[in-house]
Amino acid sequence: MDMFGKVPLVEIPVHITPDQKRWLEKMVEEGRIAIPPGGTLEKGSVISMFIRMLIHNAMEEQQRQAAMEAEDDEDEE
Repeated sequence: MDMFGKVPLVEIPVHITPDQKRWLEKMVEEGRIAIPPGGTLEKGSVISMFIRMLIHNAMEEQQRQAAMEAEDDEDEE
């Protein structure tokens, strides 16, 4: 996953609850969500990167699970 702008992004509306928004903002303010080295970013950009990383990790896990299932299917044959 490219975190530094080499891959064009698309904008989608994301709806989260007010308490989730407060939690994300708190995590950014406390520095618990990593910011890339060498700079500072707006709070919204950090939250966007965090959400993209969550999606990226979920996609990788889904691919890993699919590969394991395919391997299991091959073993059964």
